[in-house]
Amino acid sequence: MKKKISVLLGLCMMLGCVPTVHAEETSELKIGLSMQTLNGAYFAAQEERFRELCEEKGYECITADSNGDTSTELANVENFITEGCDVIVINPVDAEASVGATLECQEAGVAVFIMDNSIDSSAYYESMIQSDNYTLGTLVGADIAAYFGNTEINMGLLSGNAGNTLGVARRTGVIAGIIEAQLESNGEASINIVTQGWGNWNQAEGQQAMEDMLTAAPEMNVIFAENDDMVLGAYEACAAIGRDDIIICGCDGNKNVYALIQDGDQVLATGRNDPYECAEMVIETIESWNSGEEISNLVYLTPVSVSDSNIDTYYDPDSTF
Repeated sequence: MKKKISVLLGLCMMLGCVPTVHAEETSELKIGLSMQTLNGAYFAAQEERFRELCEEKGYECITADSNGDTSTELANVENFITEGCDVIVINPVDAEASVGATLECQEAGVAVFIMDNSIDSSAYYESMIQSDNYTLGTLVGADIAAYFGNTEINMGLLSGNAGNTLGVARRTGVIAGIIEAQLESNGEASINIVTQGWGNWNQAEGQQAMEDMLTAAPEMNVIFAENDDMVLGAYEACAAIGRDDIIICGCDGNKNVYALIQDGDQVLATGRNDPYECAEMVIETIESWNSGEEISNLVYLTPVSVSDSNIDTYYDPDSTF
């Protein structure tokens, strides 16, 4: 596969055209996977499932952790190219700053697939596979609006990292979902965003950020965390000072968050974004591309808000995530 792509790339460069990678079917794929971080149960589970699938199918797989740094991400991708990967899967650190890594792949004639995050339209990729994060947010927002009814909503936002389009989509979706549900129910809408913190997508930093938010905005009565690791951090921060009056919502579908929803205590809902399902869809899309099938450049997982109304459908206490 690599020799044919190299010849085509050389001809394209001589003619001054922009190269596009076309699949030549092979069962011996070498795949590189660059994760934005592995510091969080969701990302670790997704990376592990991806490696398992590659092993099951006989593909060689190399993975790397970017540690939230775009320079590390670029170095990872360049190493994958040097190692002779046929396909590189990128879970981007930043929508704009990660574009350069995809262009390196284009120059090298290596196919790119974007997993579980968004990237700027100037990037090169065959397909982007992810949750419909905005819609997930709207569904969770509707659950929040239904819970509070006519009670004033003073919301805190526990975000991942600045510039991450996934986080932006989820929080703007939640706000839109609340407003639309209020308008439909009451003919008017009101929501107060009283504080925002940054938890870097993991439980420990999420807990620390939540502690600061509780001090900054004691009037807060609901928190939306942009992933479930930070939900767990927020829950611990609230528990430490007896603030069980604050409703907590999130996104991803961590089994520990599902258990809290089932308990009916403080965690109201989470948008389902299954790391295993996403990894499986990425592999399926790569295989369709590899067999010469036409693939969509954007593939969404089915969005669902998981609450006490449907928790039994999704909660598996034996799940590894």
